[in-house]
Amino acid sequence: MKRFYHLFGSVHVAVFVALLLAPQLGYAAVVPEREVRGITPAQARIGLLRKAESFLGVPYRWAGSDRRGMDCSGFIYTSFRESLQLTIPRTTLGMYNSAQKIQTAELQPGDLVFFVTVGSRVSHAGIYIGGGRFIHAASDGPRTGVIISRLDESFWQRTYRSAGRVLPWDARVEREMAAAGGSAGIFPGNAASNPLAPTGKAASAPRWGEPGFFAGAGASWNWGGGGEGTLSPFRSVSFLATAGYTWTSHRLALELRPQWDSSLNVFRLPATLSLGTDRFQVFAGPAFIFGDPHFDLDDGPRNYLGGWSLLWEAGISASFLPIQIKAGVLSLYGELAWQSYQAEGQFRARPDIAANVRVSTGLRYLWRL
Repeated sequence: MKRFYHLFGSVHVAVFVALLLAPQLGYAAVVPEREVRGITPAQARIGLLRKAESFLGVPYRWAGSDRRGMDCSGFIYTSFRESLQLTIPRTTLGMYNSAQKIQTAELQPGDLVFFVTVGSRVSHAGIYIGGGRFIHAASDGPRTGVIISRLDESFWQRTYRSAGRVLPWDARVEREMAAAGGSAGIFPGNAASNPLAPTGKAASAPRWGEPGFFAGAGASWNWGGGGEGTLSPFRSVSFLATAGYTWTSHRLALELRPQWDSSLNVFRLPATLSLGTDRFQVFAGPAFIFGDPHFDLDDGPRNYLGGWSLLWEAGISASFLPIQIKAGVLSLYGELAWQSYQAEGQFRARPDIAANVRVSTGLRYLWRL
Protein backbone atom coordinates (compact mmCIF):
# COMPACT_ATOMS: atom_id res chain seq x y z
CA MET A 1 0.00 0.00 0.00
CA LYS A 2 2.86 2.38 0.86
CA ARG A 3 4.41 1.70 -2.55
CA PHE A 4 1.06 2.54 -4.16
CA TYR A 5 0.91 5.90 -2.35
CA HIS A 6 4.47 6.72 -3.38
CA LEU A 7 3.63 5.89 -6.99
CA PHE A 8 0.38 7.87 -6.81
CA GLY A 9 2.24 10.87 -5.38
CA SER A 10 4.94 10.65 -8.07
CA VAL A 11 2.30 10.62 -10.80
CA HIS A 12 0.71 13.73 -9.31
CA VAL A 13 4.08 15.50 -9.21
CA ALA A 14 4.78 14.52 -12.82
CA VAL A 15 1.39 15.77 -13.95
CA PHE A 16 1.88 19.05 -12.05
CA VAL A 17 5.31 19.59 -13.65
CA ALA A 18 3.92 18.79 -17.09
CA LEU A 19 1.11 21.29 -16.65
CA LEU A 20 3.57 23.88 -15.40
CA LEU A 21 5.90 23.43 -18.35
CA ALA A 22 3.28 22.96 -21.03
CA PRO A 23 3.08 26.65 -21.98
CA GLN A 24 6.88 26.74 -22.33
CA LEU A 25 6.99 23.66 -24.56
CA GLY A 26 3.96 24.49 -26.66
CA TYR A 27 5.85 25.01 -29.89
CA ALA A 28 9.32 25.15 -31.33
CA ALA A 29 10.22 27.67 -34.03
CA VAL A 30 7.56 28.18 -36.72
CA VAL A 31 4.19 26.51 -36.16
CA PRO A 32 3.60 24.00 -39.00
CA GLU A 33 0.92 25.20 -41.42
CA ARG A 34 -1.23 22.14 -40.75
CA GLU A 35 -1.54 23.19 -37.09
CA VAL A 36 -3.27 26.46 -38.06
CA ARG A 37 -6.50 24.55 -38.44
CA GLY A 38 -9.21 25.57 -40.88
CA ILE A 39 -7.58 28.82 -42.03
CA THR A 40 -4.66 29.86 -44.21
CA PRO A 41 -1.43 31.20 -42.66
CA ALA A 42 -2.40 34.67 -43.92
CA GLN A 43 -5.77 34.43 -42.19
CA ALA A 44 -3.96 33.28 -39.04
CA ARG A 45 -1.78 36.38 -39.03
CA ILE A 46 -4.73 38.66 -39.74
CA GLY A 47 -6.72 37.01 -36.95
CA LEU A 48 -3.81 37.43 -34.55
CA LEU A 49 -3.46 41.12 -35.44
CA ARG A 50 -7.20 41.75 -35.08
CA LYS A 51 -7.19 40.15 -31.66
CA ALA A 52 -4.09 42.11 -30.62
CA GLU A 53 -5.74 45.34 -31.78
CA SER A 54 -8.82 44.55 -29.68
CA PHE A 55 -6.67 44.82 -26.54
CA LEU A 56 -5.52 48.39 -27.25
CA GLY A 57 -6.04 50.47 -24.10
CA VAL A 58 -5.98 47.52 -21.68
CA PRO A 59 -3.92 48.67 -18.64
CA TYR A 60 -0.58 47.17 -17.72
CA ARG A 61 -0.65 44.62 -14.91
CA TRP A 62 2.33 42.45 -13.97
CA ALA A 63 1.59 38.75 -14.68
CA GLY A 64 -1.81 39.76 -16.10
CA SER A 65 -3.27 38.08 -19.17
CA ASP A 66 -6.86 39.35 -19.46
CA ARG A 67 -8.71 42.62 -20.03
CA ARG A 68 -8.29 43.67 -16.41
CA GLY A 69 -4.57 44.08 -17.13
CA MET A 70 -1.72 42.48 -19.10
CA ASP A 71 2.03 42.37 -19.05
CA CYS A 72 3.96 42.12 -22.34
CA SER A 73 4.17 38.33 -22.49
CA GLY A 74 0.61 37.91 -21.19
CA PHE A 75 -0.64 40.15 -24.01
CA ILE A 76 1.11 38.06 -26.69
CA TYR A 77 0.19 34.75 -25.05
CA THR A 78 -3.51 35.70 -24.84
CA SER A 79 -3.55 37.08 -28.42
CA PHE A 80 -2.32 33.74 -29.78
CA ARG A 81 -4.55 31.66 -27.54
CA GLU A 82 -7.79 33.55 -28.17
CA SER A 83 -7.32 34.14 -31.90
CA LEU A 84 -5.76 30.83 -32.99
CA GLN A 85 -6.15 28.46 -30.02
CA LEU A 86 -2.36 28.14 -30.05
CA THR A 87 -0.49 27.74 -26.76
CA ILE A 88 2.89 29.44 -26.84
CA PRO A 89 5.36 29.97 -23.96
CA ARG A 90 3.99 32.31 -21.30
CA THR A 91 7.25 34.13 -20.54
CA THR A 92 9.12 36.61 -22.74
CA LEU A 93 12.32 34.55 -22.55
CA GLY A 94 10.39 31.39 -23.43
CA MET A 95 8.95 33.10 -26.51
CA TYR A 96 12.40 34.35 -27.50
CA ASN A 97 14.02 30.93 -27.13
CA SER A 98 11.25 29.15 -29.04
CA ALA A 99 10.68 31.49 -31.98
CA GLN A 100 12.64 31.19 -35.21
CA LYS A 101 15.16 34.05 -35.34
CA ILE A 102 14.87 36.22 -38.45
CA GLN A 103 16.61 39.35 -39.73
CA THR A 104 14.91 42.66 -38.97
CA ALA A 105 14.56 43.34 -42.70
CA GLU A 106 12.47 40.13 -42.94
CA LEU A 107 9.87 41.29 -40.38
CA GLN A 108 6.28 40.85 -41.47
CA PRO A 109 2.99 41.66 -39.69
CA GLY A 110 2.39 38.97 -37.07
CA ASP A 111 6.08 38.36 -36.27
CA LEU A 112 7.51 39.09 -32.83
CA VAL A 113 10.08 41.69 -31.77
CA PHE A 114 12.25 41.34 -28.66
CA PHE A 115 14.02 43.87 -26.46
CA VAL A 116 16.52 43.95 -23.58
CA THR A 117 15.11 46.67 -21.32
CA VAL A 118 16.41 45.35 -17.97
CA GLY A 119 19.61 43.41 -17.28
CA SER A 120 21.30 41.45 -20.07
CA ARG A 121 18.55 39.03 -21.14
CA VAL A 122 15.47 39.56 -23.28
CA SER A 123 12.86 41.16 -21.03
CA HIS A 124 10.22 42.70 -23.33
CA ALA A 125 8.37 41.68 -26.50
CA GLY A 126 5.69 42.87 -28.89
CA ILE A 127 3.85 41.89 -32.07
CA TYR A 128 5.06 43.58 -35.26
CA ILE A 129 2.19 45.16 -37.23
CA GLY A 130 4.05 46.59 -40.24
CA GLY A 131 5.36 49.99 -41.22
CA GLY A 132 8.06 49.88 -38.55
CA ARG A 133 5.46 49.64 -35.74
CA PHE A 134 4.63 47.06 -33.10
CA ILE A 135 1.86 46.57 -30.54
CA HIS A 136 2.80 45.68 -26.96
CA ALA A 137 1.97 46.10 -23.27
CA ALA A 138 4.25 48.83 -21.90
CA SER A 139 4.95 49.03 -18.17
CA ASP A 140 6.75 52.38 -18.06
CA GLY A 141 7.09 55.64 -19.94
CA PRO A 142 4.67 58.40 -20.97
CA ARG A 143 2.09 55.80 -22.03
CA THR A 144 1.49 52.41 -20.44
CA GLY A 145 -0.76 49.45 -21.14
CA VAL A 146 -1.38 47.98 -24.58
CA ILE A 147 -0.18 50.58 -27.09
CA ILE A 148 1.42 50.90 -30.52
CA SER A 149 5.04 52.10 -30.70
CA ARG A 150 7.67 52.54 -33.40
CA LEU A 151 10.87 50.54 -33.64
CA ASP A 152 12.83 53.68 -34.50
CA GLU A 153 11.87 55.50 -31.29
CA SER A 154 15.09 56.15 -29.37
CA PHE A 155 14.32 53.84 -26.43
CA TRP A 156 13.15 50.90 -28.52
CA GLN A 157 15.98 51.39 -30.99
CA ARG A 158 18.50 51.32 -28.17
CA THR A 159 17.04 48.23 -26.45
CA TYR A 160 16.08 46.20 -29.54
CA ARG A 161 17.55 42.67 -29.59
CA SER A 162 16.09 40.69 -32.49
CA ALA A 163 13.00 39.48 -34.36
CA GLY A 164 11.29 36.10 -34.18
CA ARG A 165 8.77 34.17 -36.28
CA VAL A 166 6.03 31.89 -34.98
CA LEU A 167 3.51 31.71 -37.84
CA PRO A 168 4.39 30.49 -41.37
CA TRP A 169 5.41 33.00 -44.04
CA ASP A 170 6.04 32.56 -47.77
CA ALA A 171 5.26 34.33 -51.07
CA ARG A 172 1.64 33.13 -51.06
CA VAL A 173 1.10 34.46 -47.54
CA GLU A 174 2.69 37.76 -48.57
CA ARG A 175 0.27 38.18 -51.48
CA GLU A 176 -2.75 37.41 -49.29
CA MET A 177 -1.58 39.73 -46.53
CA ALA A 178 -0.91 42.57 -48.97
CA ALA A 179 -4.41 42.23 -50.44
CA ALA A 180 -6.00 42.10 -47.00
CA GLY A 181 -3.95 45.00 -45.66
CA GLY A 182 -4.79 47.23 -48.59
CA SER A 183 -8.53 46.62 -48.59
CA ALA A 184 -9.84 44.81 -45.55
CA GLY A 185 -9.13 47.54 -43.01
CA ILE A 186 -7.53 45.21 -40.49
CA PHE A 187 -6.62 48.20 -38.36
CA PRO A 188 -8.54 51.46 -38.00
CA GLY A 189 -7.87 54.25 -40.48
CA ASN A 190 -7.43 54.45 -44.21
CA ALA A 191 -5.06 52.38 -46.33
CA ALA A 192 -2.35 55.03 -46.15
CA SER A 193 -2.09 54.68 -42.34
CA ASN A 194 -2.83 50.97 -42.24
CA PRO A 195 0.24 49.20 -40.85
CA LEU A 196 -0.60 46.14 -42.93
CA ALA A 197 -0.52 48.08 -46.19
CA PRO A 198 2.66 47.54 -48.24
CA THR A 199 5.19 50.32 -47.64
CA GLY A 200 8.03 49.24 -49.94
CA LYS A 201 10.45 49.73 -47.03
CA ALA A 202 12.13 47.36 -44.62
CA ALA A 203 11.45 47.76 -40.93
CA SER A 204 13.24 50.80 -39.57
CA ALA A 205 14.86 48.95 -36.68
CA PRO A 206 18.55 48.78 -35.81
CA ARG A 207 20.56 45.85 -37.10
CA TRP A 208 22.89 45.53 -34.13
CA GLY A 209 21.89 42.57 -31.97
CA GLU A 210 20.91 40.34 -34.90
CA PRO A 211 23.09 37.35 -35.80
CA GLY A 212 25.71 38.22 -38.41
CA PHE A 213 29.22 39.46 -39.08
CA PHE A 214 30.63 42.64 -37.56
CA ALA A 215 33.78 44.73 -37.52
CA GLY A 216 35.15 47.27 -35.09
CA ALA A 217 37.88 49.69 -34.10
CA GLY A 218 39.02 51.24 -30.84
CA ALA A 219 41.75 53.06 -28.97
CA SER A 220 42.76 52.95 -25.31
CA TRP A 221 45.06 54.52 -22.76
CA ASN A 222 47.23 52.01 -20.90
CA TRP A 223 47.88 52.76 -17.25
CA GLY A 224 50.78 52.06 -14.91
CA GLY A 225 54.25 52.81 -16.18
CA GLY A 226 56.67 50.49 -14.41
CA GLY A 227 59.83 50.93 -12.44
CA GLU A 228 61.02 52.05 -9.04
CA GLY A 229 60.68 55.78 -8.65
CA THR A 230 59.47 56.16 -12.26
CA LEU A 231 55.79 55.23 -11.97
CA SER A 232 53.51 57.28 -14.21
CA PRO A 233 49.75 57.20 -14.83
CA PHE A 234 50.49 56.88 -18.53
CA ARG A 235 52.19 53.81 -19.90
CA SER A 236 51.26 53.46 -23.55
CA VAL A 237 48.51 53.59 -26.14
CA SER A 238 46.74 50.63 -27.72
CA PHE A 239 44.59 50.33 -30.79
CA LEU A 240 42.02 47.70 -31.67
CA ALA A 241 40.87 46.27 -34.98
CA THR A 242 38.38 43.42 -34.80
CA ALA A 243 36.18 41.28 -37.05
CA GLY A 244 33.91 38.44 -36.06
CA TYR A 245 30.46 36.91 -35.87
CA THR A 246 27.77 37.72 -33.35
CA TRP A 247 24.89 35.51 -32.31
CA THR A 248 21.93 36.83 -30.36
CA SER A 249 23.81 36.74 -27.05
CA HIS A 250 27.43 35.73 -27.79
CA ARG A 251 30.15 36.64 -30.22
CA LEU A 252 33.50 35.33 -31.51
CA ALA A 253 36.13 37.60 -33.04
CA LEU A 254 39.72 37.87 -34.28
CA GLU A 255 41.51 40.98 -33.04
CA LEU A 256 44.70 42.92 -33.70
CA ARG A 257 45.88 45.01 -30.75
CA PRO A 258 48.95 47.10 -31.75
CA GLN A 259 50.54 48.76 -28.71
CA TRP A 260 53.38 51.16 -28.11
CA ASP A 261 54.77 50.51 -24.62
CA SER A 262 56.76 53.59 -23.64
CA SER A 263 57.75 52.10 -20.27
CA LEU A 264 59.32 48.93 -21.71
CA ASN A 265 60.46 50.73 -24.88
CA VAL A 266 58.93 48.19 -27.27
CA PHE A 267 56.15 47.91 -29.84
CA ARG A 268 53.81 44.94 -29.40
CA LEU A 269 51.53 43.36 -31.98
CA PRO A 270 49.13 40.87 -30.33
CA ALA A 271 46.72 38.85 -32.49
CA THR A 272 44.05 37.43 -30.22
CA LEU A 273 40.90 35.33 -30.36
CA SER A 274 38.03 36.82 -28.35
CA LEU A 275 34.91 35.04 -27.07
CA GLY A 276 32.08 36.36 -24.93
CA THR A 277 28.92 38.45 -24.83
CA ASP A 278 28.19 42.05 -25.79
CA ARG A 279 29.30 43.07 -22.30
CA PHE A 280 32.20 40.73 -21.33
CA GLN A 281 34.83 38.88 -23.35
CA VAL A 282 37.96 36.82 -22.74
CA PHE A 283 40.84 36.91 -25.21
CA ALA A 284 44.19 35.22 -25.78
CA GLY A 285 46.79 34.91 -28.51
CA PRO A 286 50.40 35.40 -29.63
CA ALA A 287 52.13 38.78 -29.52
CA PHE A 288 55.24 39.72 -31.51
CA ILE A 289 57.65 42.02 -29.69
CA PHE A 290 59.56 44.66 -31.69
CA GLY A 291 62.53 45.86 -29.63
CA ASP A 292 64.33 44.76 -26.47
CA PRO A 293 62.02 45.15 -23.45
CA HIS A 294 63.58 46.88 -20.43
CA PHE A 295 62.75 49.29 -17.64
CA ASP A 296 65.09 52.18 -16.88
CA LEU A 297 65.29 51.93 -13.09
CA ASP A 298 67.18 54.10 -10.61
CA ASP A 299 69.90 51.48 -10.27
CA GLY A 300 70.19 50.71 -13.98
CA PRO A 301 68.20 48.96 -16.70
CA ARG A 302 66.03 45.95 -15.86
CA ASN A 303 66.04 43.69 -18.93
CA TYR A 304 63.38 41.18 -19.97
CA LEU A 305 63.54 38.20 -22.33
CA GLY A 306 61.44 38.05 -25.48
CA GLY A 307 62.76 40.91 -27.58
CA TRP A 308 62.23 40.45 -31.31
CA SER A 309 60.31 37.22 -30.69
CA LEU A 310 56.85 35.78 -30.21
CA LEU A 311 55.33 35.83 -26.73
CA TRP A 312 51.65 35.68 -25.74
CA GLU A 313 48.91 37.78 -24.17
CA ALA A 314 45.63 36.89 -22.43
CA GLY A 315 43.01 38.91 -20.61
CA ILE A 316 39.43 40.01 -20.07
CA SER A 317 37.54 42.92 -21.60
CA ALA A 318 34.36 44.65 -20.48
CA SER A 319 32.25 47.37 -22.14
CA PHE A 320 30.20 50.05 -20.39
CA LEU A 321 27.55 52.65 -21.28
CA PRO A 322 26.81 51.36 -24.81
CA ILE A 323 25.25 53.88 -27.18
CA GLN A 324 23.59 52.52 -30.30
CA ILE A 325 24.49 54.52 -33.41
CA LYS A 326 22.83 53.31 -36.61
CA ALA A 327 24.07 49.75 -37.24
CA GLY A 328 26.66 49.77 -34.48
CA VAL A 329 27.41 50.39 -30.83
CA LEU A 330 29.84 52.90 -29.31
CA SER A 331 31.00 52.10 -25.78
CA LEU A 332 33.63 52.68 -23.15
CA TYR A 333 35.72 49.59 -22.56
CA GLY A 334 38.34 48.39 -20.14
CA GLU A 335 40.85 45.55 -20.31
CA LEU A 336 42.99 43.65 -17.85
CA ALA A 337 45.70 41.60 -19.59
CA TRP A 338 48.72 39.47 -18.74
CA GLN A 339 51.81 39.85 -20.93
CA SER A 340 54.39 37.04 -20.79
CA TYR A 341 57.65 38.87 -20.04
CA GLN A 342 60.36 37.06 -18.12
CA ALA A 343 62.97 39.12 -16.28
CA GLU A 344 66.70 38.51 -16.37
CA GLY A 345 67.85 37.94 -12.80
CA GLN A 346 65.94 37.57 -9.52
CA PHE A 347 62.27 38.51 -9.22
CA ARG A 348 61.53 42.11 -8.21
CA ALA A 349 57.85 42.57 -7.49
CA ARG A 350 57.17 46.16 -8.47
CA PRO A 351 58.77 46.35 -11.93
CA ASP A 352 58.09 42.70 -12.89
CA ILE A 353 54.38 42.90 -12.08
CA ALA A 354 54.18 46.20 -13.95
CA ALA A 355 55.87 44.60 -16.96
CA ASN A 356 53.43 41.72 -17.15
CA VAL A 357 50.12 43.39 -16.24
CA ARG A 358 48.35 45.79 -18.58
CA VAL A 359 45.31 47.86 -17.55
CA SER A 360 43.59 49.84 -20.33
CA THR A 361 40.55 52.07 -20.73
CA GLY A 362 39.27 53.50 -23.98
CA LEU A 363 36.53 53.81 -26.59
CA ARG A 364 35.49 51.34 -29.28
CA TYR A 365 32.86 51.20 -31.98
CA LEU A 366 31.50 47.91 -33.36
CA TRP A 367 29.29 47.89 -36.42
CA ARG A 368 27.36 45.28 -38.39
CA LEU A 369 28.55 44.28 -41.84
